[in-house]
Amino acid sequence: MLQAIGIEVRARARTLLRDVSLEVAPGEFVAIIGPNGAGKSTLLNALAGDRPLSSGEILLDGRPFGQWSKRELARRRAVLPQHSAVAFDFTGLQIAMLGLLAFRGSLSEREMQALAERALAETEALAFADRPYTVLSGGERQRVQLARVLAQCDADPAATPFLLLDEPITGLDLSHQHAALASARRRVDRGLGVLAVLHDLNMAARYADRVGIVEDGRVTNLGPTRETLAPDRLSHVFATPIVRIETGSGTAFLSPG
Repeated sequence: MLQAIGIEVRARARTLLRDVSLEVAPGEFVAIIGPNGAGKSTLLNALAGDRPLSSGEILLDGRPFGQWSKRELARRRAVLPQHSAVAFDFTGLQIAMLGLLAFRGSLSEREMQALAERALAETEALAFADRPYTVLSGGERQRVQLARVLAQCDADPAATPFLLLDEPITGLDLSHQHAALASARRRVDRGLGVLAVLHDLNMAARYADRVGIVEDGRVTNLGPTRETLAPDRLSHVFATPIVRIETGSGTAFLSPG
């Protein structure tokens, strides 16, 4: 279990998160939605152990994050941030292999390369394996970075790490948006826990088991996807009319403006 218990995050005089409690269980996909600046990315960074807390605690498998080494954390959770800066001229394959650094010693170089190539193939980014990362488009970079965290999750077949994704479909075309979230969903079906910050209500409705709504630094709603994504609630949260349309193949959300 990955748990936030009454956490608060502050930046100088501003409170970014206040009294947030949330848990992600193995085998479930939790989507986090909310307006811009509500605190979604801050929450994900706190759950990843990358954001200092003013109060409360984050537990991973019942242990506070402070009791885990960086190597242990890298084996128990993979993080795709909203922005991934790369200072060196790495190739796509080298970026994908960065997710496997914590497994050096238990995996050979050949095994790590095979895992990275398999993840690149899954995200349809294998063609970028030998290309400099810096020449790739935004969407191509996103697919390489997604391959990095997928390889990290797949490094130990006996483990069920947590996968934390901050706006993973930004910059992707519609086909690759579905492919990215389907990759996450397959790992949920294998027993991993996934938390993803999403802006697309339709994608949240399609792939998530539960949805949490963040407003002004608080989780105001958290529950089963269909119940949480009620049109009246969404219209209030996003300050624009939102309607839900039932189709033969599922549910669609529209905003007439």
